[in-house]
Amino acid sequence: MNRSAFLGNVLNLILGFLTVLSSAVCASDDSQPLPLNQVPKAVKDAVMKKFPDAKPQSATQGTEDSKPYIDVVILVKSQKIWVTCDPDGTIRVIDREITLKDLPAPVAVALHKKYPKAAIRLVNEIIEGSAPSYDIALTFNRKKLIATFDATGEFVEELDDDDN
Repeated sequence: MNRSAFLGNVLNLILGFLTVLSSAVCASDDSQPLPLNQVPKAVKDAVMKKFPDAKPQSATQGTEDSKPYIDVVILVKSQKIWVTCDPDGTIRVIDREITLKDLPAPVAVALHKKYPKAAIRLVNEIIEGSAPSYDIALTFNRKKLIATFDATGEFVEELDDDDN
């Protein structure tokens, strides 16, 4: 075997090892289903205190940035809400589906100005910290996007919507 073939084989072996290693690292950040009867009491109590009329639908658990979390999906009337908690019950994020007409006026104006004639597919209000932000799944010029605005209507970011 010549030197370049040997180096090529070594390089392929190293790349294969790195691929397996990165897959294992990424998998540790993936969420896993959690049966509702296994959701920690502190999490159940926090969600039900915040949303007394909630009907729990499902739960997942995982880690993000090496911090464990539990997501609980609930229905309040017909509204779907995702509540992300620490295992001790501290609520991190509330993400709820809303209608286009529920957007604050500054956000609706900014949305229509930036994306005139866009087809709106889904609107989510996300509360993390004190002020909400709004993720809007839309189709604009035949491209599926997610646009984020803060509560004042300031444009935050635009991402390709690969999921839909």
